[in-house]
Amino acid sequence: MVNKKIFCFDIDGVICETKKNLYSKSRPNKRTIKLINELYRKNKIIIFTSRYMGRNNENVKKAKDQGYDKTYKQLKSWGLNFHKL
Repeated sequence: MVNKKIFCFDIDGVICETKKNLYSKSRPNKRTIKLINELYRKNKIIIFTSRYMGRNNENVKKAKDQGYDKTYKQLKSWGLNFHKL
């Protein structure tokens, strides 16, 4: 049995450039996305983010309710492959 490695990446400042928490205007880092997609083929990719946490007073449920779908769609629109967000 082959054990997959688990790679974890942050979004802002790694997968994309974001200024002043303007997530809808984030610009994807194509080189990083290409690297993550290559790792995806044989490994598990987990995306971590603290998006929407500050504006929701660190309430995970509220942050997820406000930003999960937007973030998921944005990452997919950039062509990023991942297993978990």
